[in-house]
Amino acid sequence: MDRKNIEDYRIISSRQLARAVKEGLCNSERFCFILGSGASVSSNIPMGGELEYKWMKEMEEESGLAEISVLAKKMRDSKQLEYDFNAIEEAWKNAKKMKLPLPSKYYFDIYKLRFFPNHRNGYHYLEKIMADAQPSLGYYPLALMLTKGDGNNLVITTNFDSLVEDALFLYTNSKPLVINHELLAEFAGDANIRRPIVAKVHRGIFFDPLNKPEETDALKGKWHEVLGSVFQNYTPIVIGYGGGDNSLMELLTDENVKMKNGIYWCYMEEFGLPDGKIQMLVNEKKGYFVCTAGFDDTMMTIGNALFPDKMDVHEIELYLNNRTSILIENYTKQYEKIYDKIKESNNAVSAEPKQSEEGFKEEIEKIIVRENTSGNERQKLNKMTAWDFWRQGKREFAKKQYKEAVKSYSIAIDMQSNVMTFYHSRGYTYSDMGEYEKAISDYNKAIE
Repeated sequence: MDRKNIEDYRIISSRQLARAVKEGLCNSERFCFILGSGASVSSNIPMGGELEYKWMKEMEEESGLAEISVLAKKMRDSKQLEYDFNAIEEAWKNAKKMKLPLPSKYYFDIYKLRFFPNHRNGYHYLEKIMADAQPSLGYYPLALMLTKGDGNNLVITTNFDSLVEDALFLYTNSKPLVINHELLAEFAGDANIRRPIVAKVHRGIFFDPLNKPEETDALKGKWHEVLGSVFQNYTPIVIGYGGGDNSLMELLTDENVKMKNGIYWCYMEEFGLPDGKIQMLVNEKKGYFVCTAGFDDTMMTIGNALFPDKMDVHEIELYLNNRTSILIENYTKQYEKIYDKIKESNNAVSAEPKQSEEGFKEEIEKIIVRENTSGNERQKLNKMTAWDFWRQGKREFAKKQYKEAVKSYSIAIDMQSNVMTFYHSRGYTYSDMGEYEKAISDYNKAIE
């Protein structure tokens, strides 16, 4: 993108940004991060421009753009779309020719057209591509910075994913305050909250996220008021955000929103400077553009400046191995405790284990109900449940009819294979029959 509104000296490197952050922290300056879809790319979540490209290609191949153009005109006439589809189509032609993403401003219109008429399908589409995402390397220093305890604990994001929260769980012992809905917006401006705060201005993935033009034309609820005051105390660092929505961009460009120490807007060198609107914003807020190689590069550069002793791969490996060892140790202790209970039960006079675990309370209630069911009512049901066969096996075991008991327990297991009691009962019966290998197999299954 051509440089229209920005002077040369306002373009700095990620190393210069890291130095400014480090020295700013020494002078009690507070920073917050504004993250867009570009921050999630290396975590295998496609950025907005990539999704635009994919959706335009799908519409072109499946329906033809002529049909989509007719639909787009009807929707724009009804004020359901923000842009003329002719402009979107022209941008699509250029994107294919230059092999570059489409402008982010078209994202919401393209989304609405792609998933018309049922936009819930779009919601589920996004949920699926985020399901298995894991935080990339850059989220490690971000997690450390958010938990350092010096008030730099705020992330503002237009993303629906949970990468920041996942990184905090993975790398720290701090649980974040995640603001998934505008009704909770005021908590983002509470200076007394010391834990990390993740403010999702377009909502979280499980809270009916805002992803249509009419939903992103302005910030909902109290976001504008709360974040407007936040920027008086925090210096924002923007990473991976293209300004395609009108909601957060409206706030950032608001002349009444003061930024005491300006704004740092990171962009990827391979894509060039953002458009003129963003250039004007950075210039008016007396901010700086930061030329980077992406989110991970930027955050690792900041991490090396702030936490040089923690950025070494060996140090990260030691930390993760130690954390994993503690989890395994706790798991093993619980496993052995349950195993000891089962062994005690095996040695008890009673042939059957007592249902003492909290998880089986519901099953106990079912047993009581069924025990109180009359023969006539049972006959009306005209079928036996897994628990009926288990009780039948108990009666057969009491009469030392072991083969018949094993058969009844096996039917119960076939009908409901996730009940510990069934396996334990059959294992106990096998033990009395002298078939110890089968007994051990069932006991192991009961423990599982």
